[in-house]
Amino acid sequence: MTNSVEIPQDIIDNVIAAVGNDKPSLKQCALVSSSFLLPSRKQLFSSIRFECDDEACQRLHQFFIQNPVIRSFVRRINASYGWGSKLTFDKLLLAILQLPFCHLEELLLSYRFWKVVNWSDFSGELKDALSTLIHSPTFKILHIEYVDNVPISLFLGIDHLTKLVLWSVSFNYSDGEQPSSLTPKGVATMASHTVVDQCVICLFLTDSDPRDIDYPTEAIFLPFMSHLRVLEIHISLALSYSETMSDLAIKLSFLMCSLCASLTSPATLEHLKLNISFDADDNFFDFYSFYRDLHDVWRHLDFIATHPTGSRLQRVDIDITYEFRHDDYVVEPHKDEILEPVLDGLPLLRDKGILFVEAKVRA
Repeated sequence: MTNSVEIPQDIIDNVIAAVGNDKPSLKQCALVSSSFLLPSRKQLFSSIRFECDDEACQRLHQFFIQNPVIRSFVRRINASYGWGSKLTFDKLLLAILQLPFCHLEELLLSYRFWKVVNWSDFSGELKDALSTLIHSPTFKILHIEYVDNVPISLFLGIDHLTKLVLWSVSFNYSDGEQPSSLTPKGVATMASHTVVDQCVICLFLTDSDPRDIDYPTEAIFLPFMSHLRVLEIHISLALSYSETMSDLAIKLSFLMCSLCASLTSPATLEHLKLNISFDADDNFFDFYSFYRDLHDVWRHLDFIATHPTGSRLQRVDIDITYEFRHDDYVVEPHKDEILEPVLDGLPLLRDKGILFVEAKVRA
């Protein structure tokens, strides 16, 4: 950079935006000119990812301690646990989260379905660190994968999340325990003001999930649903197992009636999307009976159309994708076999013209 060239800021911004997260290209950009150095570093360190690598994480931790300016560039942390010691991973995660990231906006905390962890196994320090981060004013996106027994109280008092992704996460609906960082100012009441714009809930009902999770039979106030603008529910299930179909009805009914119980005035919900993806043994599956058995789900969903808190609802999408594992030649069912039971169960949404149902064979 001895022959540094002054480059207009708009050109620099456009180049960095075009390069995106291509780290080799960003490193090359940093060598072009001193004008590129700071923007390139900001983009390079805007997102960090670590796994269960003790030595690498310790070096990362030490690097951030010695370089507070670089630490201020971090916007996103992806912490993914797959193999190795969970205790070691949790200690590394705690050490990273306890650093003062003044502009951190997003956390992806990912475990694996064969290593599902329980919230109660986290240390008190890690629980507090996660809670403090989630409630920080700069924080916007939380993505949690394969964690059981997460207390609903964790989401009380969140000022504003633009997106919450709950990927195969189960909750403790009765635990009133509040993280110590929130207790002093009375945030632990159910009336706490919690704002989440978009919530994505992913459920996997298959034989590969070793967990047997019980859902409540009655609606529960879920704070992250109280001011939702967009709710997406993604369901993947295997229909060769008799329990799967009843599980789907129970879990979807609970989510729909809890949504009705949780939405508050003034109305905020604008878009609701339900994605159902399933595998069946053959293409003689009785679609009508299956969707007819979801009558409680449709009833709760249709009720939202008449409820004041659903007055801003503009669109309801139900996308159904299916695959028949033991058929070499799949005969696509007649459209009415799939659409009719769904449309019959949602007359109010259908009459309002905001219901969109699509069914297709998985490509």
